[in-house]
Amino acid sequence: MKTVIILETEHLGISVSDLLNPREMKLIGIGNSYPDTWNVFENAETGELKEEIEGLPIMPIDLAVSLQPDIIVIAAMDPEKSHALQYMAIRAGFENDIRFIETMQSEFSVKCSVLRRLTRRLRNLGISGNVAELGCFKGDVSWQLNVLMPDRKLYLFDTMEGFDARDIAKEQLLDCSKAETGQFGNVKEEHLMARMPLPDQVILKNGWFPETAFDLEDEKFALVYMDACLYQPTFTGLEFFFPRMSQGGVILLNGYENVTYGGIHKAVEDMEAKYGAFLILPVGDLLGSVMIVHP
Repeated sequence: MKTVIILETEHLGISVSDLLNPREMKLIGIGNSYPDTWNVFENAETGELKEEIEGLPIMPIDLAVSLQPDIIVIAAMDPEKSHALQYMAIRAGFENDIRFIETMQSEFSVKCSVLRRLTRRLRNLGISGNVAELGCFKGDVSWQLNVLMPDRKLYLFDTMEGFDARDIAKEQLLDCSKAETGQFGNVKEEHLMARMPLPDQVILKNGWFPETAFDLEDEKFALVYMDACLYQPTFTGLEFFFPRMSQGGVILLNGYENVTYGGIHKAVEDMEAKYGAFLILPVGDLLGSVMIVHP
């Protein structure tokens, strides 16, 4: 069994630790640059270490590297941050194996695997209803939904102008994230539609949700993919779609445990407080996405 240290950004360490094979890899700690998460010091100013540590050791990067594990796993979502952590490890004297979760993620996708298997199951069970995506951005998931469920209408909901000011106001009021108005904007409708393998099956709902869904009160859905990032569209999305799911239908909620956008998790908590517990199944990807199954 090989020892492993995770070097993280964006608080991805726990998510990556869940993906490690415990038969082959033993996680001995997480290194990061967030002093408020470190739990290894008796006295942080003097650097005095605790004799016993409760839970998983979380520590500064240089201390983590000094443990000289067999493998360092770089838990960062983009190449720039990945290589910055790699440089810090090498500068601190690490000479063993370094692996990048960002590279693995570009080659293997848990979420895409779940989509393929889920759509096969919905088809094999004969679960009726159309498909929707809330927060489609440039269509990276949209085209997959279109081709995986070719006989169903696909409704794509997006502002095409990024985060709406009304949703950001709610986000700031609840202190859920540091998102800004217009973020993830500049999406061109023609570019999005050009990616669709079966464009005749796609209905683009351009504007602020839930106003764009008011003409779909009587629609039924077998699968809804939600990636709205913020509290308000997530809450209103669940409130709109869940009662309209077919029996056995699934809402695939991206980023449920994404600490960068805490409004997603809070929206689910508030929905459950209002209506009761959902049947929630973890997907197992980096952002803690989940499936919400309609009984």
